[in-house]
Amino acid sequence: MDEKSQKQMAKMVDAVQPHCDEQIVAAMTCSHSGSMKSALVGSVLGGLIGGAGSSCDLPNPVFIAVGPEAIYAYDYKPKGFNYKIKKQVARWPRDEITVETERGSGMARLVLTTKTGETYPLEMATAMGGGTLVDAFFQAMG
Repeated sequence: MDEKSQKQMAKMVDAVQPHCDEQIVAAMTCSHSGSMKSALVGSVLGGLIGGAGSSCDLPNPVFIAVGPEAIYAYDYKPKGFNYKIKKQVARWPRDEITVETERGSGMARLVLTTKTGETYPLEMATAMGGGTLVDAFFQAMG
């Protein structure tokens, strides 16, 4: 990972670490799958097209953190170039969740599925240098 990406990852890990009971190895801000495209299309067309609702009951956007024992989801608020973590909204033991990843040239997709069948489809941008960060995050996910 290049130095810029390392600094960005460290900033995200540092923001969430005080809220976790284990060492966090990676963190990333994610959006509900399809919401980034909807926001872009909506803004280009002057808001004439509504958002593509989501079945994901996590906040949008959501802050995902990866530890050795669990994957965490947090409600957060961007604060300038930093992150204000509001509260933990989910915690999944690593052995009770499956992770699927798909990396495209402009967008990456992450799907978390629990043993009980809950599915959380998420996405993140890979453009403008974000690809290296996403690759490191996916590697930490396993």
